[in-house]
Amino acid sequence: MSIRQAAVDIGNDALKAYVQGLDQEIYIPNVIAEIGPSRDIVEFEKRPLDGLHVEIISGALKSGRGIYAVGNLAGGYAHNDELTTVSEKSEADQPVVMLLTALAYDAALALNDKDGIIEATYYLSTGLPLSEAKRGKRKTFKAKLKENTHEVRFKTTPEIGGKVVKLNFEEVLVNIEGHVALIDLTTNEDGSVRNEELTRMTVLINDIGGLSTDAAIIHEDGTVDNIYSDGIKEGVSPYLDEIMERVQHEIGYRFLNRQQLVEVITSVNKEERNVVWFRGKRFSIQSIVDEVLVKIAREEYKLIRSSWNKVPGIRVSYQIGGGSLLLKPYLEKINEQEEGYPLRFVGTKDSIWMIARAYYKLLAVYLQYKNEQVAAAAE
Repeated sequence: MSIRQAAVDIGNDALKAYVQGLDQEIYIPNVIAEIGPSRDIVEFEKRPLDGLHVEIISGALKSGRGIYAVGNLAGGYAHNDELTTVSEKSEADQPVVMLLTALAYDAALALNDKDGIIEATYYLSTGLPLSEAKRGKRKTFKAKLKENTHEVRFKTTPEIGGKVVKLNFEEVLVNIEGHVALIDLTTNEDGSVRNEELTRMTVLINDIGGLSTDAAIIHEDGTVDNIYSDGIKEGVSPYLDEIMERVQHEIGYRFLNRQQLVEVITSVNKEERNVVWFRGKRFSIQSIVDEVLVKIAREEYKLIRSSWNKVPGIRVSYQIGGGSLLLKPYLEKINEQEEGYPLRFVGTKDSIWMIARAYYKLLAVYLQYKNEQVAAAAE
């Protein structure tokens, strides 16, 4: 039996995964909608990822089973669900739905069925926010995945509709999200060292997510400061919701989900950035976006200042996560006016993928160690 390897970052905005190497990516917006066993279509979507329609039967779900539209497909439903500030990744059903769907999608494309069922076993590397890890949630999250059976049935999905995948986990590594970012910053894809100077200083990793922010203080020896590493129940998602509500109220334009709004705010076409088209007319939402996002930027800056006040020896702070992309201009302006801390921002792709990439690197280290132990025992 061959066991597949997967690293999955279940972000508040999207699930990002690497499977069988760092050249195979899966990206699914973190949106689900409970729907029926069939859906009306004129023609199939062009890709399976655009039409994920699944039934999931799993002991890891509170409900035990459900039928969902996932990702891009769910974004088109008015009653879709995105994670809220009361959601905990280790407790909510939605992260489990996202994770199982992503792995079943991989298995459905890569593996053959036997008697109509695809059996897929994974070594999984994933993680939880610092705040949940500090409360001992990693063990329970691991058990929820490893000790239950999971079945994913693809319904009306292009290419893989009708396929049934049974998922098992040989091992589940549950890492700490903010901490692993330093691993990615200091290692290349082959595991060799880069940015070696970061391994000789105290670093603050500020991971700005959709619903929370983790401020992980990592000392020169690579250990996390258990006392002063902290976080806040603040992220960009509620502020994106506020922008969407204001745009609908003031202009009449309705965003289907947060991801659609983020695409408008970060558009590579500068002329279309912060612009919506409504009934054939062009409207700028720049003033609304600026007014709302500067509020969350101030809250994030308070956390950065608090971390530096508690541990003055911090040499540099990296801002990562999808929220850092949105808040970079606002944080830089506030920092310029106030403390002038050495804040660093990673590139667009890195801010989105670095956690998943670090999970995969850690999985590779684990498997290498495991294989060495097996080889030693056989001698």
